[in-house]
Amino acid sequence: MNAIKIAKGITEKVESIITEDYFQEIQGKTPRYFQRVAINRAVEAVAKAQNRILLVMATGTGKTYTAFQIIWRLWKSKTKKRILFLVDRNILADQTMINDFKHFGDKMTKIKNRNVDKSYEVYMALYQALLEQKKK
Repeated sequence: MNAIKIAKGITEKVESIITEDYFQEIQGKTPRYFQRVAINRAVEAVAKAQNRILLVMATGTGKTYTAFQIIWRLWKSKTKKRILFLVDRNILADQTMINDFKHFGDKMTKIKNRNVDKSYEVYMALYQALLEQKKK
C-alpha cells in the first residue's frame, strides 16, 4: 500500500468502492470536472463509513446527474443495497425516473402512499409523502 493511500485511510475495501467506474453510455455525456470531484468525494466518504454528507451545488450544475453517478457507483460496487432518492415535487421524481435514473430499470420504483416494496433496490419518493400522517 502506498503512502497516499495510507495517509487518506484507503483500505483495499475502500479502494474497490472508489474505483468503481462511472456510468457511461456510448457517445453519452460524462461528468464535468466539478461533478467528478463531488462524485469522487461523496463515494469516498460513504466508502469510509461517513453517514452524513452534504453536497452544495448551484442551479444548473447537474445535481441530479451527479446524484445518479454517486448512486450508480455505490449500487454497482454493492456498497449499498437499497438507496432512497428524495425530491420535493412529483414532477422531479417522474422526470428523474424517465431521464437520468432510467438505467436502473426494473430495480427502481417510486414510493406511493408510504408503501415500500422491498423487492426494489432504488427508491424515488417525495419527502412530504413519507412524512404525512395517515388520515383517519
